Amino acid sequence: MTGEDRILRRIHRRAIAFTTLCAAVACAFDWRAGLSLTIGAAVVISSLLVLEKLTERLVPPQAKHGIRALVPFLLVTAASVLLLGVAAFRWKGFSLAGGAAGVSVAVAAVVLEGFERGRGE
Repeated sequence: MTGEDRILRRIHRRAIAFTTLCAAVACAFDWRAGLSLTIGAAVVISSLLVLEKLTERLVPPQAKHGIRALVPFLLVTAASVLLLGVAAFRWKGFSLAGGAAGVSVAVAAVVLEGFERGRGE
């Protein structure tokens, strides 16, 4: 396992752990906020996974080149963002604060890894 693979695994674990913890806390106050947080975090986590796969496809040359190799990943990202938009604007119980917290919580895992790498770990 390369160093990059270990970093990505740590980011994945942290993102899921942060999301789970924050969703549990949010659900203690309002279940709609907890569900909104989970939806927002799911979109960001799936987008991070898609970004990871996109970079894998772009860096080493593969049999399929060009945009056709990237279309499935781009469609997954577009669908997840569309579903977040539908939830945010069509569901009356969607908590914008919870959704924003969900997006922030997943990004916090990446930021934390950046701070650790900056310290020399």
